[in-house]
Amino acid sequence: MAAAGLRIDCRHAVELFPADVRHLWSEYDDRGHPLATSFLDRYLTGGPSEVLLVSGPDAFEAARRVKRQIRSEHAAGPFANVVHGAERRGELARQANHLLGRCDHCAEPFVSDEPALNPARPPGIDFREHFDVAALVDEVWPLTQGVPADPGPVRLDDDATDTAVYLGPDRAHTLDSTVTALWFALPGVTPRQAVLLAMHAGFSGGTPIAVGGRRALRRCLRTLHEHGIRNCGKGPCPPVRPG
Repeated sequence: MAAAGLRIDCRHAVELFPADVRHLWSEYDDRGHPLATSFLDRYLTGGPSEVLLVSGPDAFEAARRVKRQIRSEHAAGPFANVVHGAERRGELARQANHLLGRCDHCAEPFVSDEPALNPARPPGIDFREHFDVAALVDEVWPLTQGVPADPGPVRLDDDATDTAVYLGPDRAHTLDSTVTALWFALPGVTPRQAVLLAMHAGFSGGTPIAVGGRRALRRCLRTLHEHGIRNCGKGPCPPVRPG
């Protein structure tokens, strides 16, 4: 903090609950993002946290830089970023007013001329109608620490080619919208496979998600495009895994 010109003016030990998570990440909701919110429940809940109020020259931008540096050095996966901080001043005001105000030093409300709520992120289908989302997240949580596990591509049919469909990282989509696209593009995919493929793709230059005959691969790509996925294409078929 000091190296960035920031001074810690106040600190509060807190324990966050799912309701707090819903408030902090206003761009997600249970209906359109049940996967993301279920993972976020485990990101900052279940243990102690500390809220810091800092000041200094251009404190907002300096704090964002500190956050990114800490994440780059210590993040342990997509939902293990160690530190959270607002990316917009309107977001900061909403979050700070929710988390602070516990003492005279930081009781004065934060104000901003920016919108308090972040724009909604692309939704997916409500997966709670298809499987137990909470149970799935419990199952795959250990596999998402560090670089998420790669479950390998889904075989679409019995035809053999030297080509596979690849999926790359795409900031225009969310976990839920990506898994929704995979749900329809990969017949027979399991919820576990779809979630891990989507997460691993976010940490790779391109993850093979499907193998099979030419017609099946074309159909897979077409479905991905229909769901707005653009960072995808064909590449060499990966080696067959033993066992």
